[in-house]
Amino acid sequence: MLSLSDVPIDKVSSTILNEGYDVSFIVPTKTALDKGIMDAHHSLRSFLKKNNVHDYEKQQQGQIYKIEANYIGKAECQKIVVSMYRPKTKGGDPRIWFYGLNKLVNAFNLLSIIFINNELYIVNCSQLGNLDFALHNIIPKPISKVSQTASELLNKLKVISSIGFIPTIIQGDTGVGMTLEHRLGISANSSKKPDYKGIELKATRVDAKLRQKNKKQLFSKTPNWKLSPIGTAENLVLGRGYIDADGNHALRHTISGQSVNSRGLFLDIDFANDYLRQLYEDTKVESFSPVHDMTWLLSDLRKALLTKHRETFWVKALHNNNRNNEKFHYVSVEHTTNPFVDKLETLIETGLITLDYTLHLKSSGKARDHGYLFKLKANSVESLFSKPLKYDLTT
Repeated sequence: MLSLSDVPIDKVSSTILNEGYDVSFIVPTKTALDKGIMDAHHSLRSFLKKNNVHDYEKQQQGQIYKIEANYIGKAECQKIVVSMYRPKTKGGDPRIWFYGLNKLVNAFNLLSIIFINNELYIVNCSQLGNLDFALHNIIPKPISKVSQTASELLNKLKVISSIGFIPTIIQGDTGVGMTLEHRLGISANSSKKPDYKGIELKATRVDAKLRQKNKKQLFSKTPNWKLSPIGTAENLVLGRGYIDADGNHALRHTISGQSVNSRGLFLDIDFANDYLRQLYEDTKVESFSPVHDMTWLLSDLRKALLTKHRETFWVKALHNNNRNNEKFHYVSVEHTTNPFVDKLETLIETGLITLDYTLHLKSSGKARDHGYLFKLKANSVESLFSKPLKYDLTT
């Protein structure tokens, strides 16, 4: 139901996460406000469980659990009661309600739920000024700490930065990362583990204003073929792909949860089974229903994200705009820790995280891929991680 929000959820999410908070969202419908009851969707339940607020899995049907929260709206903060329960009927589907909510909000307002310092805060983000007031006047600021390993790596990067522009060790897109790893003494490898003593390194080209054009690659994850109706990568390329400029069957496309792409492909969250699915719609036919092609277990994606990016240095590099004789000057770092894995579904639904297919068929008929690449929208680090620590390597 988050898609029914009357304000852009991706912008609100980015704003809150940029300040370093964990957050969940809920959007009340008119029916919910009239009946005084809302579904506690999967993402919200995960948020409450992770923060030790409430675990619906341990709650018996018919039980009601109540806590006090802070509701922020119209430049004021007031205490309200939050009720979490599982009815005896309808299979005990998890429910939640904020007392007096029908007098505080309108249908389809976006409510953010933030937990910090053992306090729950509910902010009506659809009312102008509420979020800014909440973040800067009411909700306590989170505290970040720098590890010894991070300090060690930062000092090494400052030494590299002091050299100025460094010639690439390899031409192409990977040059910016491989050149930095070479300077740090990290051997090239295909390991899925973080690069430097548990810290993942991601280097990217930026312009003079330190803006990045391309998306940030998070990780690569092969689908669960046993749960994927299309069966194989070869079938995927033949069924959904095209003939490329070299005369090969190929499928190189970005797939989003926000809209259908030109190949009729899009991402869908199956909350009942905790799946991410890639679906297909024939856009040339007026009456159609989506076809399920591919499946990833969301638990696998969360694990891959947490394993790869528990702590990450996103290094920005200026370049000399000469791909034939490219040079890099590593100038700044965004340091992130502990990605909001429970926000993965929301980020996929809103198009902040997308999937890239990089497939073609070899002459043997076998598929060749360069990974099933999950990427984060450019300049959107704050939407997935606590507020990053930013370092200027040149000072």
